[in-house]
Amino acid sequence: MKKIVLILVPVLFVMMASSCSNKVYTKDSATAEVNPSDYIPFSKNMKYRLDQDRADLRKIQFYLDKTIILRNTASAGGSAIKSGTVMYDNSQQVTEFTIPAYTPGVCERVKGDSLYISFDAPQNSFVFAAVYENEHFMLQGTNWYNGVTDIKYDNKIFKAQCDGCGSAGEAKLVIRRSQAGAGMKPVPTGGKVLAGRKLH
Repeated sequence: MKKIVLILVPVLFVMMASSCSNKVYTKDSATAEVNPSDYIPFSKNMKYRLDQDRADLRKIQFYLDKTIILRNTASAGGSAIKSGTVMYDNSQQVTEFTIPAYTPGVCERVKGDSLYISFDAPQNSFVFAAVYENEHFMLQGTNWYNGVTDIKYDNKIFKAQCDGCGSAGEAKLVIRRSQAGAGMKPVPTGGKVLAGRKLH
């Protein structure tokens, strides 16, 4: 009986201590659940209206509506001479980055109808444009093949593909619906008041 008591007392003590812990576990904001209906595509019409108001697009919080995977494959091999024979190492080094859907981004600069959006460090921006008949600002790249395109990121060329859709070109910029509505409310003076948008 004493043995059982000696075993139970420490176990109960640990359970009581852990139940009284004041730690609060919360969901990370990056993994918080997102409701796609809270977002609307950023369009040519919106940009035109904002340009008319001389609004600074760098103050808008943008989001990416699809998950994009960037992959760079480089040869890590080299050559060496061993026992009079040239030996080649044909190994490859693969670098992969994922930009999850609804990742926030900021506009670093505007060039004509192209927006340079950064989801990471400054100067690592992706080009989004509403070209041809497209009303929405879509991801732009070069050397398109089967929905995969070349994107320059971190001074390297990456292959960008969409996770869960047919083409990286389907990825577009969106903004929160509440921001769009608040930004377009008319005021008695006949102008428009653009609500402040918080950048995270």
